[in-house]
Amino acid sequence: MTNETWSRAAAGAGLISVFLFFGGWFIYGSGPTVADTPETILEFFVNNHDRVIWSMFVQGLGALAMIWFMAALVMAMQDVKETVLAVAAALAFAVALALGSAATIMRSGIAFISVGDISADTVALIFYLGSVIDTGQNMISAGFFLTVAIAAIRTRFIAAWWGWVSVAAGLWAVASTTALNHSGFWSPHEAGFLNLVFYVVWVGGTSILLLKRASGSAS
Repeated sequence: MTNETWSRAAAGAGLISVFLFFGGWFIYGSGPTVADTPETILEFFVNNHDRVIWSMFVQGLGALAMIWFMAALVMAMQDVKETVLAVAAALAFAVALALGSAATIMRSGIAFISVGDISADTVALIFYLGSVIDTGQNMISAGFFLTVAIAAIRTRFIAAWWGWVSVAAGLWAVASTTALNHSGFWSPHEAGFLNLVFYVVWVGGTSILLLKRASGSAS
């Protein structure tokens, strides 16, 4: 495969990750929230053990695709001499991915241990910690939204208007870090679902723009 083909494949990996993340969310279904009792949380993981494990597996594949996508994005930023922003975006992505993966693994771990003799309070504690980690990593996610935004607005390596969309995504990510109410819209699972929607829309849109850029460079 030529470098151009690899670049297009990496850029398109963003669309693959969107499909896989939504697939994982669909498999997981309507799970418990931080407002539920420990007994309710334990019951969900006991009754949906296989579903949770497969959901996390599919999301893990989505994370692998995201690594390829982020490589294409960082290289595109490097091509327009935005080296500092490219490095900052890569670091922010790596930390956010690690934290998000940790929260996902914690839910998989709950499904794994829930079939044994474990208290509902212990399961709930792990679940709550995962929810807080998921919410807290939004601050780091804002880092790569905003670095891409600055590079797009300054250099138009992808559409400048998408840079402003990225600014909005970054500001939302910062604000949603405080979504730690136990119930209502400003709770980890209500605001978290909106975060997922914003995230996949941003990744999908950026992937399409990168594919357009790669195709234009090849021609």
